[in-house]
Amino acid sequence: MKKKTGSSDRATQAIDAAVDASIASATKWSGVTREDLEGALMVVMHGQDPVAARNLIEYFHEHVLDPNAPDIDVLLAYIRHAFGRIVEDGKSADVAFGLTPGRGEYEREPHAGRDVAATAYVILLTRNGWTWLDAKGEVANLLFADGKGEGAVDKAYRIYGEALQHAPDPYLLDLLPSGTVLIKRDMST
Repeated sequence: MKKKTGSSDRATQAIDAAVDASIASATKWSGVTREDLEGALMVVMHGQDPVAARNLIEYFHEHVLDPNAPDIDVLLAYIRHAFGRIVEDGKSADVAFGLTPGRGEYEREPHAGRDVAATAYVILLTRNGWTWLDAKGEVANLLFADGKGEGAVDKAYRIYGEALQHAPDPYLLDLLPSGTVLIKRDMST
């Protein structure tokens, strides 16, 4: 005799599937470090990366119920950023949280690495006797075709300059593209 599957059996199967999915998602974010979260937040706040935004949301969805979550300040920074874009800039929630580009914007290749390198190079050049304008032009020539990109170098410096300004030279040199030569200028002669 074939056993009839009742609604309680289906409910049990649904609960088991939900528990399995919950266990799978609980292990998905177990290796995330605070630096990973802060890096993803910087990318979302200063660029268009829906994958990073979605990852932040998934991570915090998983961890927000934990009252001992150590990364709650990163969550609050993310929420403050998004709420500010909604209230002050009139953005939709998807745009504010970085899930979709806003009107007139488009998804761009991630360029945080390039921007950090540009900022580091400008700082190193100015420490070695270059003027701000000359350093900015040199970096734009190195990182952009046809010397176009001084505006991008300006923006990169506005975003990362304060954080890198006091970093030691060896650290900044490690941020440059491989093979980059640091040219010193002695402006006193």
